[in-house]
Amino acid sequence: MEKRILGNTGLEVTVVGFGAMTIGGAFGPVDDNESNRALHAAIDGGMNFIDTSDAYGAGLSENVIGKFLKERSDRHNIIIFTKGGNNMATGNRDFTPEYIANALENSLKRLEVEAIDLYLLHNPVLDNMQAEDSYAVLEKAKDDGKIKNWGVSVNTDDECDYAVEQSRPSVMQMEYNILGQSPAASFARAKEAGMGVISRVPLKRGFLSGRIDETFEFAEGDRRKKMLSPENIKKFQDKLNRLRDVAGQLNISPAEAAIRFCVSNTDVTCVIPGIRTPEQSTQNAACGEVLPPEAVSRLREF
Repeated sequence: MEKRILGNTGLEVTVVGFGAMTIGGAFGPVDDNESNRALHAAIDGGMNFIDTSDAYGAGLSENVIGKFLKERSDRHNIIIFTKGGNNMATGNRDFTPEYIANALENSLKRLEVEAIDLYLLHNPVLDNMQAEDSYAVLEKAKDDGKIKNWGVSVNTDDECDYAVEQSRPSVMQMEYNILGQSPAASFARAKEAGMGVISRVPLKRGFLSGRIDETFEFAEGDRRKKMLSPENIKKFQDKLNRLRDVAGQLNISPAEAAIRFCVSNTDVTCVIPGIRTPEQSTQNAACGEVLPPEAVSRLREF
């Protein structure tokens, strides 16, 4: 699989990696053994990094990854990203120095690593970034060898732009897919500034795979239920149908077309589709090629 340099971090990452929110149970109950097999299948399939957070299953995702890493003889080749500051179960966010320092220590313990390759503040808003409350803590952690690089995972175009203007984070992470392409301009500015760019939610929580319709029954605890309501599914359906047309002409699945659309943006360093099963790992590992220019043009019209 193609690899790209993640901004000024020096990290060489595959264009598709393992998004580990799902193995924390965000989409309903999970089997940790199956999650372990999915992680092995991803790395065996050519991916070289995993993106997680302390918020995914209140540490569950990190715990599963920590145990997995001990099983790999190629552990030194596997790059780990994690995040802190956002409690997704309660909706509370805390980016104070004390909280982030403690969150980082706990992530190190769960992952059972001495250093984290990339630590991201998990969804800070503009006020948090402007205050720079925890930036000094992250710089100290870098000096102490606990993290190698740090960045921000954000939710809006304004936050993306501010991260670029600020020039403190080395990496930004943001939702980007065929249904939400507005961050593309910010991504271009980020690349020009030497910042790494991670595209998350390339499949819109699984909707762009084409397997979720208005009758889909979400499991207990599946966070997608509100986002992919029948009303929203109706709103997105026309674009899904057009994605199916493009994918059909290329003889690939809608999911592959959606992931490869993100890979085709050269301002994007890497893409992190959420993965739950070994089969998804294998399928996503095969999505590292850019699409033909005509297909990219048609999908950009969305």
